[in-house]
Order: sequence, then C-alpha cells, then structure tokens
Amino acid sequence: MPNPNSDPKQPTEATTAHAGWLTRAQVAAELGYRSIFPIRKMEGTKLHPVREARGWVFDPAEVAELKLSRTAPVRTAPAMPEGRIAARVFYLFDHGRELREVVQEIEVPPNVVRELWHEWLTDLDEGEMERRKTAQDERRRLRDQEQMRELERQGQREQKNFETMMAGITAALSGNGKG
Repeated sequence: MPNPNSDPKQPTEATTAHAGWLTRAQVAAELGYRSIFPIRKMEGTKLHPVREARGWVFDPAEVAELKLSRTAPVRTAPAMPEGRIAARVFYLFDHGRELREVVQEIEVPPNVVRELWHEWLTDLDEGEMERRKTAQDERRRLRDQEQMRELERQGQREQKNFETMMAGITAALSGNGKG
C-alpha cells in the first residue's frame, strides 16, 4: 500500500521543454479561425512550431504576439479633408495632369478623381443651372407620385361605394321578391 505522505517516484505526466505550448487546433481557436489550414500556411513565416511527441506545438508568446499584431489598428496617414482633395485635384487638372497621375500623386481612389474631373469640367453657372433643374425635376416627380396615390385612394373609395350600393340594391330586390 502506498504511503500517502510520500512523493511519487515519477510525475503522473511527463514534463517537456515545451509544456504549455499550443497545438494547431488551439492556435486556430486563439486566432479566431475555424480550421487549422490558415495556421499551416503561417508555419515557417509568422509561426515557428516545434515537433513534440504529441505533434507540432507553438510558443504561446509567439501566438499572442501574432494575435496582437492582427488586431492592432493599422496606422494610416491622417485623411485629407474633402475640400483640400478637391482643390489639389483641380490644381493638377489645371496643369494638365491625367487621371492616373492625379490618383498616384494624391493617393485617392479613381472614382473620387473621376467625379472631381466631371465637376472640374462643369462651369460654375452651368453646374448651378443643372442642380436647380435636377431639384425641380425631383419635386415634379414627387408631386406626380402623390397625385397617383390620391387617384388610387379615390378609386378605392368609389369602388367601396359602388359595392355598398350594389349590396343595397341586391338586398332590396331580394326583399321585394319575397313579399
């Protein structure tokens, strides 16, 4: 019978130099992946596993560092205000720059430069007339829609009145036929 006060001759689990290290599945879970395949892709570049009897294991500190770098916000240059972008783009167009050159120099998306190019082409007075015409067309369209809705409501009321009259006539005729 073993003595309860004595230390066991051998520990119940074998201790390794990499005790506490993580398996692929644990690393995948820690980094928020559903499978181990992204982890396998990172082996040798971002992660450096060690072969153990239980399989490949990963240093928890390295995993924590990778997790932190993945969740850290990416530092970007402060965004330029829209007015300043427009002024810079207009200046470059005035000096003969092409779309590609403007995108490369200012580092804004092509669709922004393309919209500004259309604005640049439009004369100030012409642009104001177009804006007013567009606003007037929109008001006309909304007014027409409201008139159509009112006509539909009126048609529904007339249909209901017609049905009520027909029901009354039918009731009166069926009452006269009985007497």
